[in-house]
Amino acid sequence: MKLNPKFALAASLTVLALSTTVHAEDLSRDILVRENMVWETFVGSQPNITAFKQLLAPDYLCIEATGVLMNEAENVDQLKILTFSSFQIHDPHVIRISAKSALIVARVHFEGTAGGQKMDGETLTSTVWIKQGKTWLAQLHQETFKK
Repeated sequence: MKLNPKFALAASLTVLALSTTVHAEDLSRDILVRENMVWETFVGSQPNITAFKQLLAPDYLCIEATGVLMNEAENVDQLKILTFSSFQIHDPHVIRISAKSALIVARVHFEGTAGGQKMDGETLTSTVWIKQGKTWLAQLHQETFKK
């Protein structure tokens, strides 16, 4: 039996498209899970600094919504005065940058306290994630207050 070359090409392209879609869905799920894990470390009477640091790349940076650039140690110090009672990630969009990097952009609504003062707001956030071995780590996080 001779296989029609046009059919073989169409079948190959269909399999490739389905495979690409599955990988994109896996990436989106994996990155969204990691982003949620970061935010979950903030919820409670005090942030879980140990868990937070395990989600970060060694040269992690954060650009705070107020415009302050922080390294990991500075970000950890800032977290010590914050408590979050809740957060919700809305409209997440994950973009593959390379085989070992991805970007998530989303709106995040949060409630809690900062220095004892109530906070309730929403930021537009983006996080660049890099894959080291089998683990996705946050490389750069940026927030902008939503107006």
